[in-house]
Amino acid sequence: MSVEVRIDPTLCRGYAICALLFSEGVELDAWGYGRVIDATPAGRRAAKRAIRAAKACPNGAIRVISGEDGEGWGP
Repeated sequence: MSVEVRIDPTLCRGYAICALLFSEGVELDAWGYGRVIDATPAGRRAAKRAIRAAKACPNGAIRVISGEDGEGWGP
């Protein structure tokens, strides 16, 4: 499962749910906003955690796009 993770900084409000659920791919900046450090997580488990983080984001700032079929999770 190949996916790409993106965070829209204009939608992020700093709840840090993404960093909690997908800590290997997202880090928080000095103000507590999420930013992607690994846009293409390796492995099925990491991809599932990225999708879970996208679904849990209250503002829909995280988008996960599948490389195989272009299907996306998030807003």
